[in-house]
Amino acid sequence: MTENEVLPPTIFVIFGITGDLSRRYLLPALAQIVKAGHVEDDFIILGVSRRQVDVESVIADDVKVLRPKTQLFQMDVDNPEDYKQLDTKISELRKDFGKQAQVIYYLVVPPAGVLPIIKNLGEAGLNKNHAKLLLEKPFGSDLESARQLITQTSKYFSEDQVYRIDHYLAKEMAQNITVFLGSNAMFRNIWNNRFIEKIEIDVLESIGIEGRGDFYEPTGALRDIVQSHGLQLAALVLMEPCSDIFDFEEIPRRRLAALSNLQPVRFDSSTAGVVRGQYADYKEEAGAPGSVTETFVHLKISSKDPRWEGVPITLTTGKKLNERLTEIRVHFKAAKNEKPNLLRLRVQPHEGIELGLWVKSPGYLRRLQKVPLEFSYQQHFDRLPNAYEQVLVDAMLGNQSLFASGGEILASWKILDPVIKQWQKDTSDLKIYKNGSSSKQVLDARV
Repeated sequence: MTENEVLPPTIFVIFGITGDLSRRYLLPALAQIVKAGHVEDDFIILGVSRRQVDVESVIADDVKVLRPKTQLFQMDVDNPEDYKQLDTKISELRKDFGKQAQVIYYLVVPPAGVLPIIKNLGEAGLNKNHAKLLLEKPFGSDLESARQLITQTSKYFSEDQVYRIDHYLAKEMAQNITVFLGSNAMFRNIWNNRFIEKIEIDVLESIGIEGRGDFYEPTGALRDIVQSHGLQLAALVLMEPCSDIFDFEEIPRRRLAALSNLQPVRFDSSTAGVVRGQYADYKEEAGAPGSVTETFVHLKISSKDPRWEGVPITLTTGKKLNERLTEIRVHFKAAKNEKPNLLRLRVQPHEGIELGLWVKSPGYLRRLQKVPLEFSYQQHFDRLPNAYEQVLVDAMLGNQSLFASGGEILASWKILDPVIKQWQKDTSDLKIYKNGSSSKQVLDARV
């Protein structure tokens, strides 16, 4: 959107406005959008809560700019009758606007509560009149549950009404991958297996589960990170570059094509391509003495796309490691007497792009030295929008390019389905690693 563009009239209905995710991410993002001047009087937040609360207790001082634009609505989300009253409330707000307004339902609730709310919204007719549905991951826990979730949702909301959030897709560097590959002929023309040797994707964290044992224990790193963030980053780097880099309808289709070409992970006599681990004090932290939940995953995957045939792709994620880092490393092939080049696409932190070049060191000796050719966001831009700001703005504008489609969700689960089934049968390969280990140390450690 342009600097002075105003977002369309919107009633933003938040189920779970008193929850942790709302306080930490959603409300600060909405506050920043308001401060930037992109909304006018025809924008209101309607927070849904089971208990009686006041605006001042929900909207903290650091986001107090939202207080004049926030109303609260108490209801039992399990009671279909209460949705009739919600419909009445929304109709009243629309009349106050004096113009047609879209309604966005943002479900910030535990996974078990998602489908009942969707059903009640649909059966109360709240899925009509320019309604949109914003959903947080997880989108199922395996291929079958994801398929059921998508099927049930489609009974009440069409696919173009559903916005499934993967906030990694909205990070500035992730968005810039498509621009970088689509706009620079130097890379666009060599982005294939003729010139690229291998691709490595890392999503590493230095923190643990931070008191989220109830969520993490049944989820694990494979479902939490690999199925969503990790495979979406893979799709961005593997998809065929768009001729129009801002074609918001084509980008999701090309991501889906890239995911559909990734082969399901294979288990054979050697499982070296699949590694899982758990940091040393996870069981105590999660309150699960016998847990076999993985906090570290390393996968080798491959694509049947002719452009990428024969190029190994590794995806690594883990908690309580020695660094916080999300980046994609592209290794270029080197012919005889050549030096290999490495391209780093840094998603976080220190967002930017770095290409390793070989030059002659100054002096009398003929000696090569590796130096970086670098672009850094911090050096060129004052502020990077928070990923949640971007997804909220795009949802209000109707741009679905930063959201995962139902097809993408199913394609990613198909890739991982063999891993899930194998791990359910056999837990003997789980590595226990020391807190603060590097990913290499985890991979090199014995079970």
